[in-house]
Amino acid sequence: MFSRVLELGLSIDWVRILPVLVLTALAAILPVGLPILLGRTIDTALKGAGLAEVLPLLGLVALLAVAGAAAELSANALGARVGYGLSWQLAQKLYGSLLRMPLLSYFTINPGVLNSRLTNDMRMVDPLFVTVPIAFVHGWVGLAAVAIALAFINVWFLAAFVLVPLALLAVRFAEGRINATIRESYEVNARAALQIESTTSADAVSLVRQARATAAEEQRFHEIAEQSVAIAAHMDIWRAVIAVSYRLCFDLVTVLFLGIGVLLASSGQVSIGSIVSALFFVGLVRQPLGEVVGQRYPLVRAGMGLERVEQVLASPNTGLASVAAVARPPSSPPVANQLVFEHVGYTYPARQDVAVKSLSDVASASSGGSGFLAGISLTRLDEVDETETEASLSRVLDEVSFSVARGETVAVAGQSGSGKSTIITLACGIVRPSSGSVKVAGIDTKDLTEEDVWRTVSLVSQDVYLRDAPLRDNLNYGREDASDDELINALRVAGLGDLYDQLPEGLDTHVGQRGKRFSGGERQRVAIARAVLRDRPLLILDEATSHLDTRREEGILDAIEAIAKDRAVLVVAHRLSAIERADRIVMLEHGRIAEQGRHAELIAANGPYAQMHAAPLQRS
Repeated sequence: MFSRVLELGLSIDWVRILPVLVLTALAAILPVGLPILLGRTIDTALKGAGLAEVLPLLGLVALLAVAGAAAELSANALGARVGYGLSWQLAQKLYGSLLRMPLLSYFTINPGVLNSRLTNDMRMVDPLFVTVPIAFVHGWVGLAAVAIALAFINVWFLAAFVLVPLALLAVRFAEGRINATIRESYEVNARAALQIESTTSADAVSLVRQARATAAEEQRFHEIAEQSVAIAAHMDIWRAVIAVSYRLCFDLVTVLFLGIGVLLASSGQVSIGSIVSALFFVGLVRQPLGEVVGQRYPLVRAGMGLERVEQVLASPNTGLASVAAVARPPSSPPVANQLVFEHVGYTYPARQDVAVKSLSDVASASSGGSGFLAGISLTRLDEVDETETEASLSRVLDEVSFSVARGETVAVAGQSGSGKSTIITLACGIVRPSSGSVKVAGIDTKDLTEEDVWRTVSLVSQDVYLRDAPLRDNLNYGREDASDDELINALRVAGLGDLYDQLPEGLDTHVGQRGKRFSGGERQRVAIARAVLRDRPLLILDEATSHLDTRREEGILDAIEAIAKDRAVLVVAHRLSAIERADRIVMLEHGRIAEQGRHAELIAANGPYAQMHAAPLQRS
C-alpha cells in the first residue's frame, strides 16, 4: 500500500513527517517504563523503604505518564495536519483530472458517481494518510518495547502470548468474512443512491405519479433496504466475533501471566513487584496489538477507495492537457475569417474511447446536457467492435466547408440530426474534426487546448447555466476584474436595464438554483451580457430564442444585433425567424452542405431550405 501511495506522485514533506514518527515512537515506548517503575516501587516498599525512597519512583512514574500523553497528543496533532494535507492534495489532483476530461466523457458517467469519487472515496482513503500510519508505527514499536521489557523481567513471561496467534487466526477468519461483504454493501448503497436520485427530482416524481408507479418504486426501495439490513447484520455478527475473540484472548493471557508469575516467584526467580509489572504489561499490550490488528479493516476500505481513485488518475481520458488553457500560442496576424471549416468530417468516438474506468463502468450514465450538448446522445457513443473501421461508422458531418468573417452573421439551418449541434462542438474546440480542419482566429483547433479556443469564442445558448450565486458572480465568472459599472453596462446592452433597476439588491441578488428566479428570456439576456463582458471576436448563438414567444424573441435578437456589429456571428437554430436576419445561410442535410446563400436567394431556389421554411413548425 505504501508503494502505491508513493506512485501517486504527491508532494511528501519528509521534514514534517520525521517529527511525527519520532513522537509516535516515544508515545509507544514511554508507557512501557510505567509497569517496570511500579514493580520496583512495590519491591522497594515491601523491603521496608520509607516514603522518601518511594516518592521519587512515583514521581518518575507520573513524569513518564505525562510525557507519553504529551508525545501522543503532539504526534496525533502533527500527523493529522500532515495526513489530511496529503489527502486533500490527492483530492485536488483527482478534481483537476476530472475537470480535464473530454466533454464527451461526461456523457458516459453518472453525476452521482462522479461526486462519490471526490467525497465518499476520498473519505475512505483519509485513514491511509492520517490514522493508519500513526497506528502502525505506534502499534509495532509498542509491541517491540513490551516484548523487550518482558524479556528483561523474565523471558518466560513471553510464553503467555502463545494464545495471541490463535486469537488472531479467529480475527483473521472473521475479517475475511467481513471483507467479502464490503463490496456487496457498497453496491447496495450505490443502488439505493441511484434509486433516490432517479425518483426524487421534480421531473422524476412527476413521471412516477403519471405512471402510477409510486407503490412500485416504494417496493424497489424496500427490497434494497432488506438486502442492506441483511448485509449489515451479517457484518455485525462477524465484528462481534472479533471483539469476543480479542477479549477472551487477553482474559486467558492474564490467567497465564498470573500462573507463570506464581511459578517463577515460588522458585525465587522473580519478585512480587515483577509479577505486578508483568500483569500491567497485559493491559499495556492491548492497545498496540489492537492497533496492529485493527488497521486491517481501514486498510481494506482505504484500498478500495484508493483503487477507484487510481483508476481515474490512470485513465487516458482524465487530466488532459488539451482541455486546460496553456500559454497562448504566438499571435498570428489578424485574420478576417474568425471561423473556418475546411472539408470537415466528424464521427463521434466509440464509448470506450472516452470512457473512464470506475466511472463509466457504473450503470445509469448521465442523460446528457442541455443546449447543443443535448445533441450528443449515448447512442452516438456505442461500444464499437475492434474490427470496425471509421469508414463503417455513421459520420455526423462530411466535407463541410464554410467561413464566418468579422462583421458577418452566418446561420446554420437544418432538420434535427443534420449535424448542427456538432458544428458548435467543433467551433468551440470541444471536439476535433475526424478529417479536415477547423480554424478559430486563423489557428487550427488541433493546435489549441479547449480553453484556448474559448479565448476567441462566446456562446449564447438556449439553456443558460447560472450558478446558485449572486448576479454579480454569474456575470463576472472568468472576468473577475470587471468593475460594477462594466457589469451594469453589460446588463443594459443586453436589454436587462429595466430589470436591474427593479432588483432591490442589485448585483448582489441571488439568481437561485440554475437561475430559476429569472425567466428563460432573462437568463438568455444574462448570457448576452456575459458575451458583452468577455468581448470575444466570435459569437455563437445556439438556439438562443427557441423557448421564447415572438415578442420576446425579437427583443433578444435586437440585443444580439447590438453587440454583433464588430464580431463574427454563427447562428444555429431551428426557428427560421432567428435565421432570416443572417447575411448568409448554410443549409445542412445528413451532415453535408446542401446549399448556402442569402435568405431570399434560397427561397427563390426552392430547395431544401425553402421546403423547411414552408413547414409551419419551423416558424413557431
